[in-house]
Amino acid sequence: MRRKFYVLLPAIILGGGVTAHAQDSSHINQLNQVVVTANRVTQKAGETGKVVTVITSQYLQKNSGKTLTAILNSQAGLVVNGAENAPGTNQDVYTRGASTGNTLILIDNIPVSDASQISNAFDLNFIPVSQIERIEILRGSQSTLYGSDAVAGVINIITKKPGDNKLGISANGSYGSYKTWQGGAGLNGGIGRLSYIAGYQHTKSNGFSAAYDSTGKGGFDNDGFKRNSVFAKVGLQATERWRLQYMLNWSDYHTGLDAGGFADDRDYTMHNKYMLHAVSSRLNLGKGSWNLVYSYQQNKRNLLDDTLFVPNAGYSVNDFSSNTHQAETYVSWDFTKQLQLITGADFRTSGTDQSTRFISEFYKDSSRLSGDSAHMRQFSYYASLLLHNMGGFNLEAGGRYNNHNIYGSNGTFSVNPSYLVNNRHKLFINFSSAYKVPTLYQLYAAYGNKNLKPESTISYEAGYQGALYNSNINVRVVGFYRQTKNLISFYSLNDPPYGQYRNASKQDAYGGEAETSWRITGGLNLRVNYTYVNGKIKEQDTSYYNLYRRPRHVLNMELGYQVTPEVYVSAQYRYVSRRLDPAYMAPPYILGDYYTLGAYAEYKLGNVLKVYADFRNITGQQYFDVRGYNARKFNFTTGLVFNIN
Repeated sequence: MRRKFYVLLPAIILGGGVTAHAQDSSHINQLNQVVVTANRVTQKAGETGKVVTVITSQYLQKNSGKTLTAILNSQAGLVVNGAENAPGTNQDVYTRGASTGNTLILIDNIPVSDASQISNAFDLNFIPVSQIERIEILRGSQSTLYGSDAVAGVINIITKKPGDNKLGISANGSYGSYKTWQGGAGLNGGIGRLSYIAGYQHTKSNGFSAAYDSTGKGGFDNDGFKRNSVFAKVGLQATERWRLQYMLNWSDYHTGLDAGGFADDRDYTMHNKYMLHAVSSRLNLGKGSWNLVYSYQQNKRNLLDDTLFVPNAGYSVNDFSSNTHQAETYVSWDFTKQLQLITGADFRTSGTDQSTRFISEFYKDSSRLSGDSAHMRQFSYYASLLLHNMGGFNLEAGGRYNNHNIYGSNGTFSVNPSYLVNNRHKLFINFSSAYKVPTLYQLYAAYGNKNLKPESTISYEAGYQGALYNSNINVRVVGFYRQTKNLISFYSLNDPPYGQYRNASKQDAYGGEAETSWRITGGLNLRVNYTYVNGKIKEQDTSYYNLYRRPRHVLNMELGYQVTPEVYVSAQYRYVSRRLDPAYMAPPYILGDYYTLGAYAEYKLGNVLKVYADFRNITGQQYFDVRGYNARKFNFTTGLVFNIN
């Protein structure tokens, strides 16, 4: 299989002419796409040297039936481990080989996370695609503008906006494999200066066993999934220049769990809750704008194991909760048509409360990490100057100062020159730093260490982006190198508490990405991306490869054809090279390479009704992204979407 992959790769990536564009906008110059995440202001992609991928609303619509993580998993530079595992399992985002928690997730430019997690990572199981208008993926170190966790990249999930009419109605429903039902409805519109949008989404699935039954006896139970999500925005145009907005994002899901890889558990469940409140103000200043945002996020997780492997042996209950407050203000100001300043400050505070109880006939035990003590505060100030449209030359340069109540202060920088030729060819270089602060668990848990320093990263990247042959071909090639110091790792000890988190290791990661999209003819388009990642960890006098569960090679291809204005069909191919999975006190396991094939079709009845069907892993490949845990074989979703605006 690998031999066929490497033979095809040069023709696909470098040949160009045999590939094409699978997205909605088949005949556009992607350098003219408008982005907001690169520098927190609206600008064309050609005016920034940063690497930004835009997943448009049209592209999301032509991938109906897929989950958010499945869509992200097909993008260059990204691997979402668990995207095709049982519903509700961990969705670990690896950007350019960086470990989970090193990709910052934004919802409408607001950072979201879970301070009760060891890695601080946000659970993407909470977000249904029905809430999303578009997604911007910003790769590379971005801590200067976004702070902690933006080490390898930023994913900005931009939610839907109110419609232009007084009342718009939407509804959706679907059925698929594993007896999976989904349904939702929404309202949007505006009355005078007031605008609104609200929606509800429900998902229920019988699922399948998260753990793989290596015995072949078929006795493992299904691990089901049930989620309810609510989303709402209310906007007020107070004056011609001043706009206020409130946003609510709430989600609650239950899922079944197993005891571990290859190990079933019939009474192990997890109940997760997430809530985000955000209030924002934007004041246009003529030559710029002043933005003020406050957000409050709450996460709760409950894990209940009724039998602990042996019937009547007892049970365990684990409760985790976190609260995060963030207030941020920033200003963008145009000194001239070519010189712009973005500057701001933010304050963040978070705390966690965690408890574990074990009760059996013979033994009782409990522990607690109290929210009264397990908390942190950060204050940051940042500024970035943007020099653009200087005869094609653009330059972005900035820095950030961060103060943490436990370890003290740290800073970052970013320098990003680029050169745009005839609005068709862009050359760019990025030299930047990033940081990830120690998590509350790493600081305060039994294994915690209050002497931890933040992980610090220096990143380099360079590349080319072009729109060729009358914008029928769009191509981007990027190479990157990332070096992390003060890597926080867990070290075993012979004496209590038998382990501790310490700053000791260094991590190097490097690789490249190649993306091309091509409009073959008429409505026939194909999108292709390839990612290569490699790296090693350095500990004292030794070094070794440690990018566990992260493939060195990933190839995604998607061929789409707009048969008529009403009918669209597409086919997908994905190849993932072999990976290593860590083993305790033993050499790592090897997970074999694999490929999957998919197909999609939709039919529209005007702008009111759409019927679709999505088929994944058509050939029923058996593969493992995590050793001992099942991935989905052949599965499908069929459904309809209804809109009146």
